[in-house]
Amino acid sequence: MSIKRFKLSAITTLMAAAVSLPTLANELVFEGHSSDHKLETKTVESNRYIVKFKKEKLGEKRAFNDFIALNYLFTAGAEPLFALNDEQAMVAELDEFSLRTLRKMSSVESIEIDPKRYLSKPISKDSITPYAQSTPYGINMVQGNQLSQTNTSARKVCVIDTGYNLGHPDLPYGNVTGVANNNAVGRWNNDGNGHGTHVAGTIAAENNNQGVVGVYPGVDLHIVKIFDDNGQWTYASNLINAIQQCKDAGSDVVNMSLGGGNYSNSENTAMQNFVNGGMMLVAAAGNDGNGTKSYPASYDAVISVASVTSNESRSSFSQYNDQIEISGPGSNVNSTYPTNTYRSLSGTSMASPHVAGVAALVWSHHTQCTNQEVRAAINATAKDKGAAGYDIYYGHGIAQAKSASDYLTANGCQGGGDPGNPGGVKPVNGSLPNLQGTQNGWTHYTWNIPQGVKEMSLNITGGTGDADLYVRYNAQPDSNNYTCRPWKDGNEEQCTFTNPNSGTWHISLFGYSNYSGVTLNYAYK
Repeated sequence: MSIKRFKLSAITTLMAAAVSLPTLANELVFEGHSSDHKLETKTVESNRYIVKFKKEKLGEKRAFNDFIALNYLFTAGAEPLFALNDEQAMVAELDEFSLRTLRKMSSVESIEIDPKRYLSKPISKDSITPYAQSTPYGINMVQGNQLSQTNTSARKVCVIDTGYNLGHPDLPYGNVTGVANNNAVGRWNNDGNGHGTHVAGTIAAENNNQGVVGVYPGVDLHIVKIFDDNGQWTYASNLINAIQQCKDAGSDVVNMSLGGGNYSNSENTAMQNFVNGGMMLVAAAGNDGNGTKSYPASYDAVISVASVTSNESRSSFSQYNDQIEISGPGSNVNSTYPTNTYRSLSGTSMASPHVAGVAALVWSHHTQCTNQEVRAAINATAKDKGAAGYDIYYGHGIAQAKSASDYLTANGCQGGGDPGNPGGVKPVNGSLPNLQGTQNGWTHYTWNIPQGVKEMSLNITGGTGDADLYVRYNAQPDSNNYTCRPWKDGNEEQCTFTNPNSGTWHISLFGYSNYSGVTLNYAYK
């Protein structure tokens, strides 16, 4: 993806087309750093922040220049930690002085707290000692036993967790790579906690006549150790970096049995960018047993997984909300454990790898399909539980590997509608042609999306000049707040959403330069 600069010195508003809403012009003024700020003293304890820089300040249409960014941070008296290059951001420790100073710099686009992310700790633990291979109930429940795959390299799954018991007789060995996310967590191939090894076993335990078996036995794995052996918390910025490490290793599906309660715009944007780039992200919904949202699971780009018991009812600890997308077995799950042992654990941490395994397994049989097409097929064929259709406790239901694969075989990657909802939503497909605008000008539109939409897409194409597409749910987007912003050169940009929220979506075009003859296409099904 090429990088664009973004001028905010004078944002003006265009008169919108007939379907657009009137907007107010806003002038954003950024003050420069002045030398008299250096007279202030630092008196407040430092906190960790994600500092995002404007494109044009760090090099026009060029890759992120972390050396220049470091200079800005040093000038403000900040303590830089590391760069998030793809996000045009730096992670740094800021005290009150450096925070105020950076906020006055015209080079800084946004500053937000780097929220903590926690291991989704299991609810219960029980040791087990299988003498011969047994199939955990969850494998059958998600139809892992009905869809075999001998090509273990057809997809690669990344497990971001506490590490991996390399050498466990029931886990992949030769086709496993890994990395420590940072120096504090220790070696990736040593798991002194057990959580990561248990998660990996649910996904990939070998079909070898001993112990247990996973959803996709022996699948290629990449391990990112992000927690130490005590399961110590980490940060959203570390998680963004960890997924980048998964991507760099060629991973297709990422499992994140972790989360935290604070929304991060930087993290949300990064997740959407990873999905736009072709990855599938799966995360545990949380174990608080209430309606609160956990992140990253509750970002639109991420598949949020709730937990069910062996009798397919909701686990009492499983969080519920309108971001729950699908369910997986999470109560009393048997899997691999250090050192070369097995254990039964409970939690949405155990449900998430079932779904990640299903995603990889289904995708391995349909590699011609996109991540979002496979995701839509899994949702369309999930075993409905709870209230009829989608609900906040089970999402679309329990993931079914064989049903999803058969659905794609029968209908192709584009699918054929929701078999659980015959007739369903009437598809919509339209366009707004010959759009034009001026540099730094905004044009705003709204679009009402009904319940039951499985996929929504928007794209701009054609014409001359350079328009930028922004999309946001339930509020008008701006330079710092959006659900999707492809930010590419020219007028070929697209935003796609699986199972979008019903209600009002806001679509905006920003003139990076004067543009004309641009077409905005919109569709849902």
